Amino acid sequence: MFSHQDEQEWLRREREIDRAVHDGFGTVDRPGSWTEESPFALCQYFLLRLGGRTWLGRKLVPEGRTDPSSVLTPRMLMGEFDGMRFTRQKVVFYFTPRPAAEHAAVLARAAKDHEADIDFPFPRLDSDWNEALVPAHVWDGSAELADNLDPDEAHFRAAAAVVLRDVVRPGDTVYDPACSTGRFVSSLGEVFPECRIMASDASAAMVDLARRRIPDAFVADGLGTPVAEESVQVLVIRFLNAEVLSADTAVAGFRSLVRLIAPGGHALVFGHTPVLPAVRHLAAECGLEVRSAVAARPGTEDEVFQFYLLRRPADAASTPSAPAHA
Repeated sequence: MFSHQDEQEWLRREREIDRAVHDGFGTVDRPGSWTEESPFALCQYFLLRLGGRTWLGRKLVPEGRTDPSSVLTPRMLMGEFDGMRFTRQKVVFYFTPRPAAEHAAVLARAAKDHEADIDFPFPRLDSDWNEALVPAHVWDGSAELADNLDPDEAHFRAAAAVVLRDVVRPGDTVYDPACSTGRFVSSLGEVFPECRIMASDASAAMVDLARRRIPDAFVADGLGTPVAEESVQVLVIRFLNAEVLSADTAVAGFRSLVRLIAPGGHALVFGHTPVLPAVRHLAAECGLEVRSAVAARPGTEDEVFQFYLLRRPADAASTPSAPAHA
C-alpha cells in the first residue's frame, strides 16, 4: 500500500502536470512521447478505441480535487496512440496530439458509438510496482463516507436511468451485490418503482446505512453467490475496480457475478475508479452482448466515462465457469 507521504507527493505532481498541459500534451500533429516514472499514476492512463483508431489519454487532477474523477474530458486526451514501452522504472507512451476540437469531437462520438470502448491497462500500483488496494476497513459505513461518495455518483445514476428505461419491466429484480450506502440502487427504485430492489454488502455498517433506503438489504460477500443464478434482471456491478480488488480477483468476480443474470436480463458495469476486467472480451466469453460501453455526463456531449450495459440473450443459459488458469 502507498503511504500518506507518497500520496501527498503524487498530488503535488498532479497539480504541476495539470498546469503544464493546459494547452495540450505536445505539438499538434507532431509525434511525441510522455514518460511516466510514478507507478502510483499509471492507473490514470487510458486507451479509447473508436472507429478503428486508438487514442491515448491521462486522467488529470485539477485544483479542488484530491483524486481523479471517473469522468474523462477533452483535456485528458493526449493524442492518437502509437505505442508504449515498459520497464521496471518507467513507462514511455508514444502518441500524436491532434487539435483540441478533434479531441472533443472524439469523446462526443464515443458516447454515441456502441462499439467504442475505454480501457485502463494498469491497476493502481504502489512504489514497489505491486498492486495497491485500499484497506477493507475504509469501506465500512459512516455518514462522512456516504457524503463523500454521493456527489461523484450523480452521473452514474443519471446514465443508469437512461440506458435501463427501455429494458426494465414491472416485477424485474434489480440487485446490487456491493451496495455501499445504497444510494445508487435506491435511485433505480425511485425511477422504476414497480421493480424489486435488492442490495447487499460485505460491510455490516454499510448495510445498516443501505437499509434506510432499501428494506431488502443484507450482508453478503459480493464475490460469492449471494442470490440464485439466473434470478436477476438487472445486476449492478460497481466494485470490480482499481484500488478495490486486485486485477485477478476482479476478473474471477466478473465471471462469477454474471451467472446471476437471468436470460434476457442486463448488467451495468462501472465504478468510481477504473474497471479492471477487459469487459468486452469477458462478456463474449460468458455469452453476453455489449450494448454500450461509454456514456456522457448529463448536460454535456464530450465529457464521458466507462459505463457498460451488458445483456444475456433471452434464449441463453449462463456459460459454465472458466478454468481457474484461463
